[in-house]
Amino acid sequence: MARSRTIDAFNKPTGTIIGKGFVIQAARFSCGDAESMRVDGTVIGDVEIDGVLNISDSGYVDGNINADSVRVAGRVSGNIACHYALHLASTADVVGNVTAATIIVDDGALLDGICRTTLPPQDGVDRLALTYSRS
Repeated sequence: MARSRTIDAFNKPTGTIIGKGFVIQAARFSCGDAESMRVDGTVIGDVEIDGVLNISDSGYVDGNINADSVRVAGRVSGNIACHYALHLASTADVVGNVTAATIIVDDGALLDGICRTTLPPQDGVDRLALTYSRS
C-alpha cells in the first residue's frame, strides 16, 4: 500500500498555492484540511499539512515540515518529517534532517543533514511519532 500511495501522492491536484513573490511568516502554518499545498513563494515558520506539500523550484521554506508526503524542488532550511514519501528533485537544496517511509533523491539534489527511514503509519499507530520518541 505504501508504494502506490507514494506514487499517487505527487499526482494529486493542488489545493492551496503560496504564489511566487509572496512571503508568509508565522510560528506555525497549518493546512490540516487541504489535501495538497504548493509553495512557489516563501514560508517562514513551521509547516504542517495532512496531505502533500510540493515546494517548487522557486519555493523556500525556513522552518520544520510535517506532512504525509513532500516533494522539494526548491530550498528548505529545517527538518522534514513525512509519514509516507519524500522526493528531493534535482534542484532541491535541503539543510536539515529528513525522515520518511520512502525517500527518493534525484541526481543533483543537495541534502545537508541526517536521512532516516521509518515504517508508514499502520493500524492507527503513528510510527513516525514512535521514531522521534526513541531519539
